[in-house]
Amino acid sequence: MRTAVFIVWLLTAALVVPSAGQEAGGPPSMSFDEALAKLATYEVGHDRAALISLQAIVYRESASPEKRKTMETAFIKFLESNATRAGKDQVCRHLMLIGSTASVPVLTKMLGSEETADMARYALERIPGAAVDKALRSMLPKTKGRVQVGIINTLGQRKDNLAVPALRTLVTGSDAAVAAAAAAALGDIGTPQAAKALADVRLKTSGAVRAEADDAYLRAADALVARGDKKGAFAIYKQLSAPGEPEMIRIGALRGLAVSGGKDAVPLLAEALKAAEPAVQAQAIRQLATIQGPEVTKLLSERMSSADALARVRILAALSDRGDAAAQPVFVNALKDSTLEVRLAALEGMGRLGGRPAVRILAETAATATEAAEQNAAREALNRLTGEGVDEAVVAGIPEGDAKVRVELMRAAAARGTSAATPALLQAARDPDRTVRREALRALRDTAAPSDAEAIIAVLRTAQSADRREAERALSAVLARSESAPVAPVISAYQSETNTAVRASLLQVMAQMGREESLPVLRSALKDSSDEIRRAGILALSEWPTPAPMPDLLAIAKGDSNPAFQILALRGYIRLVGLPAAGRSASATAALLEEAMSLAKQPDEKKAVLALLPKFPCPESLKIAEAAMKDASVANEAKLAADRVRRSLAQR
Repeated sequence: MRTAVFIVWLLTAALVVPSAGQEAGGPPSMSFDEALAKLATYEVGHDRAALISLQAIVYRESASPEKRKTMETAFIKFLESNATRAGKDQVCRHLMLIGSTASVPVLTKMLGSEETADMARYALERIPGAAVDKALRSMLPKTKGRVQVGIINTLGQRKDNLAVPALRTLVTGSDAAVAAAAAAALGDIGTPQAAKALADVRLKTSGAVRAEADDAYLRAADALVARGDKKGAFAIYKQLSAPGEPEMIRIGALRGLAVSGGKDAVPLLAEALKAAEPAVQAQAIRQLATIQGPEVTKLLSERMSSADALARVRILAALSDRGDAAAQPVFVNALKDSTLEVRLAALEGMGRLGGRPAVRILAETAATATEAAEQNAAREALNRLTGEGVDEAVVAGIPEGDAKVRVELMRAAAARGTSAATPALLQAARDPDRTVRREALRALRDTAAPSDAEAIIAVLRTAQSADRREAERALSAVLARSESAPVAPVISAYQSETNTAVRASLLQVMAQMGREESLPVLRSALKDSSDEIRRAGILALSEWPTPAPMPDLLAIAKGDSNPAFQILALRGYIRLVGLPAAGRSASATAALLEEAMSLAKQPDEKKAVLALLPKFPCPESLKIAEAAMKDASVANEAKLAADRVRRSLAQR
């Protein structure tokens, strides 16, 4: 409250807005004497010209000791005159900046009047020197009420240690506002003498005064820590952490105990673990986490058995933050806790410091968890594990054991990008268990390298029909990771393969790679005797990353004897038309789309053409869209396309 009042008062000093044509600090419109004379009759709301001029002069001349002295002398005489209160208030604002001990007598006299006490006090608060402190102390017994509270606040802000005896007496006085202010000021002063004074009188107070004294005592201890007196501060924190103290004071004191006492604070923090208040318990746990040593790990671990669920979560978090591997058994035991939140906290901690021993435990937890949150937490923890031998343990568990656990280890190998797992995954891709096979193939996408392509091709060629798609995806993903990955093994496998389904998968892999040397193979598939291979060839060319296969697809769309192939080829053709093509104008693209529209027999193909037209805005695209508006099956899409083309053309 004291600080807020001062800030508000100080900010009002900045409200002296320059008049038109005059910047703050610029040439004043009147001399110092003229401005001061005008200020003598100034009232709030009057013309501010004198204020502005005076501000500019003080700003410009305050760097000169001689001029500062001259201005201060004038200001002192002004305060002794019959000038208005508003005028004196403005002068006190300037004395805050340029005042010296010469101003102390007049300002001290002003402290005796409630009308001028605040302005004088704020000026005195910024003037350095023992004379100010002496003057403020001298006025303490001569004032009362709000004025006395203000002087007390200023003594606290100035950290006047000589004021401690007087403030100590006032804390136990009959005026509650004065007593509270005196207690707060002792906390602001924060010297050993101030701390002792609070210790002497704190317990003799009650109500709001006691609350202020408790807070001041805590702040005094903080000040002692800042001074380097940790021993003195520790004694205070010990008092304030006792069960009979207010909850928020205890919480602050527990923090101070850890800061000032280190390991000496452990017994007191351990006692606070038994507190009935959850917030006090939480602070004790939090502060124990900052103190290194096996005794703290042991203390927190032992507390788990008697703590409630929330405290158990906090203890696990603290042990995790400490990073002490000795706490691992606590996390393992907590995985069996009846409370989900505790189990989740245990999994989080194991992911941070579990190391190799945690691999199997986390995999089993992920495999058996009935709660999705718990399963996800176990997986994330397994993925985050660090330390020597973790990847080796993951790989070692893949070949055999419970299928669900193996699947989790394969997931982890993929998430961790463990390339060493590739041989085990290739073996698992032929496992009798379909779930294991599928997960192994999925994991290979992230662990295998292009050099493993032939091994994956071998898996693909022998894969059961239910697994073939996963094998195809794995091979495509591995080869796509490197632009230099050779396509020759894929082409060779296709040419030597007799299984139609496998050949179709290999065509799709070639399409995903998008290498020019694959195009002749894909084109030859269009003439294959097998309809399945022909269909696979059309689909592969439709997925090609460049417009190169457009003529091949257009030829099928125009003249193939199989209507289904015509539709597939036309859809692929439309997709390739939409790909970027160097040197092809919007008009040229529109011509290609117009031909596609003429071949389209179903609404889906027509809609695909209309969706592309706005990407190539030109009069020809608009004409195609407008013509399609007459087709009831695509009229709405055609109108939308036409409107978008028109807008694009209008913006050119």
